[in-house]
Amino acid sequence: MDLQSLASPTGLLIGALCGLVPLVIALRNRTPRPGILGFLACLLSGFACNVLGGLPMILLTVAVVVSYTYTDRDDPFLSRAALEEVDFEETFGAMVTRRLAGLGRTIRAASRALVRNKAGFLGFLGLVFFFVLNIFGPMVIPYDGQPHFYDRRREGAINLFQGPSAEFPLGLDWQGRDILSHIVHGGRALIITSVQAGVITTVIAVILGAVAALIGGLLDQILNAIANFILTIPQFPLLVVLAGLISFEDRFFLAVLLGLLDWPTLMRAVRAQVLSLRERDYVEAAYALDLGLPHIVMREVLPQMISYIVINMIFSIRGAMYAIVGLVFLGMVPFTEPDWGVMIFMGRSQGALFSAEAASMLLSPVIAVALFQLSLVLFTRSLEEVFNPRLRAGL
Repeated sequence: MDLQSLASPTGLLIGALCGLVPLVIALRNRTPRPGILGFLACLLSGFACNVLGGLPMILLTVAVVVSYTYTDRDDPFLSRAALEEVDFEETFGAMVTRRLAGLGRTIRAASRALVRNKAGFLGFLGLVFFFVLNIFGPMVIPYDGQPHFYDRRREGAINLFQGPSAEFPLGLDWQGRDILSHIVHGGRALIITSVQAGVITTVIAVILGAVAALIGGLLDQILNAIANFILTIPQFPLLVVLAGLISFEDRFFLAVLLGLLDWPTLMRAVRAQVLSLRERDYVEAAYALDLGLPHIVMREVLPQMISYIVINMIFSIRGAMYAIVGLVFLGMVPFTEPDWGVMIFMGRSQGALFSAEAASMLLSPVIAVALFQLSLVLFTRSLEEVFNPRLRAGL
């Protein structure tokens, strides 16, 4: 993702145009409130992530809007007509509307489950905070990247470090720069790279684990042998060695490398889950009907494991962030400022460990990383209820 395309005027226009779709549909159905909320959601999503945020939000908001007024008149459980009078044939448009309404009801139920779990909702608010901080924060707080060797030096001071003050809430770093601006601007690339690594890890693990369990035989043995071999290699020391041999100037390349090294653990867990699911009656029926491996994996097996997969993806994101920060801290990755990991590395290099006034330069990025990780962990509490109907029913 191009970081320069985030929170741009073009994205604001795209979000406004996308938001007109749910708003118009809501006004036609006389449900203005979800339409207005949908417009605002599309506006913010498009503004934040451009087309990648606006277009998916159209689908989600339209689904929610449709779910408020949709009633399947041909459904024998909802219709007052006699069973023989019900027409079970539906047009393509009716089918799309029905599925949108089902998606909208699912989103509304998931939202209620998210709010009810206090710990999970707190984690969700934490993630929203970091999203706003890293996407919209740079519009409010400009980046202070130029050294201030003379204008911010205090009389008698031997360095430019300063503790928090009214003018600089998080203090100044070794070059007299505002630490708050580095916190606001420094998390975006780190978070995006960690999310990319987590997604790549999960995709590889799920595909290989499902294929190994469903096909079995020699392919299963080969994949298990590769997974076992990778698991015997200490991951972080291997990353340090590779960092000395390969240039990680491209962040996405580092995300791919982390994904290639981190998939075996989740792959083995997915394989075990699929081996259990393949004995279920509906999976055996799909085999008997010869529906094909893609259908069995995507329609019969993965929906039963979605909560487990999503939660493990979040933990993969956590692990990737720690690995990236560790490599930057050791100076093995040539990342440029602003970056939370670079702040820790530069603070250690410039003697921040030995100055009380410089503590903020080290503590600020460490606390930012820790709070983001805590938000992810707490958010998994709500995800368990969002994806598990039994837990939702027990609320």
